[in-house]
Amino acid sequence: MIRRLLRPPAILTYHGVARPNGDPNRLVTSPEHLESQIRFLQRLGYRFATAEQLLEDGAPGPGVAALTFDDGFRNWLTNAVPLLERLRVRATFYVCPGRFGAQHSSVSGEAGRLLDEQGVRELADRGMELGSHTLSHPDLRALDDASLAAELADSKRAIEAITGRPCRTFAYPYGLYDERVTRAVADAGYELAFAWDPGPWRLLAAPRLPAPPRHGALRLAFKLRGIHRRS
Repeated sequence: MIRRLLRPPAILTYHGVARPNGDPNRLVTSPEHLESQIRFLQRLGYRFATAEQLLEDGAPGPGVAALTFDDGFRNWLTNAVPLLERLRVRATFYVCPGRFGAQHSSVSGEAGRLLDEQGVRELADRGMELGSHTLSHPDLRALDDASLAAELADSKRAIEAITGRPCRTFAYPYGLYDERVTRAVADAGYELAFAWDPGPWRLLAAPRLPAPPRHGALRLAFKLRGIHRRS
């Protein structure tokens, strides 16, 4: 019981990693805050896993951490990956192939630039894991069946063409889904799909905890213990 309280599972979600300018929706975390949070988990003895490793291991228990990044920000290559390499941590990056090279709709300026295909390929070449975040980041619940299937299948196919291996994991845009969407995700061949916010472990609606974008280790410690403050 004490171990569970001290080291609850930490399946964390990030977006961009840069100076948080032009970011009213708080999607960008500074490299300093990201490093502070990772080092905090390392000091507590957490074992880091990728999404596919979670899939193999089953529901994460105490002392397991996974870092996931959504949307395909170009600053991953300049800010996040060098930091992860230095700290010897692998992470899973969820990209939208239909948005390669675009500007993020909620983050302006350089911080909101998205990776092109070459940049995504570099992520894989540097040992990071890739997953699907759909083709163009829509609310999947609002799509008709054909469009829903295409968003899921075309993204999966594009990522597999880059990595040369099966794309097994998925992250719902905005964390939004319903029963029809989860069925389509399974039909598309995904084995693990991440939703949003804490909850029971379910393979097609696995919980993640949004990491605090404007704070470091202390605020993360609060969130892991269910003490929710404005992040």
